[in-house]
Amino acid sequence: MSSPTQFAIPPMSAKALLVPHGHTLRITDIEGCQPGDLVAFNADDLSERFSQARTRVENRKVTATTGDALWSNAQPPKAMMTIAADTFGAHDLLYTPCCRYALEQRFGVSRPGCLEHLAEALAPWGIGLADVPDPLNLFFRVLVGPNGELRIGDAAWEPGDHIDLRAEIDCLVAVSTCSVPIAGRANTAFEVTLLR
Repeated sequence: MSSPTQFAIPPMSAKALLVPHGHTLRITDIEGCQPGDLVAFNADDLSERFSQARTRVENRKVTATTGDALWSNAQPPKAMMTIAADTFGAHDLLYTPCCRYALEQRFGVSRPGCLEHLAEALAPWGIGLADVPDPLNLFFRVLVGPNGELRIGDAAWEPGDHIDLRAEIDCLVAVSTCSVPIAGRANTAFEVTLLR
């Protein structure tokens, strides 16, 4: 068996890779409390991509964890990846990726966000800003109140938390480390491992 492919995604950046059918992508939050984004495309037809809305509907919930599938925008929809293991437990399916506009408006910082970083990582495949779908928000907890209001949950998770996603089709996947400022510390990196 060949050794796994492994690399880091530095703070406030993104990388893209091909994940063959049957392989598992492990994303590890190295230092803890670092959110990020994941988007996926059918490697054989880039017009088919991860659908946040379809994933909510097919799994009947607004978060994803072990056993849940990431569904595509195709008609009929297709399971693209399945979460095979997850130590975090509730990855958000409601928020859009952060972007330069949101960072300026909500946090008073001027820098690229996940949207821009994901588009840059996917540019070699001809995917631009407008083609990046709303993501699976990794290691990001969102609470829905009784009147439908959204609130960001606490960031109390552990260094080394990880999620394993098994590809159900050949996928092009991009993963970013979020650019939103984190109170009291600097943004940190993810480790990505491609397993057979």
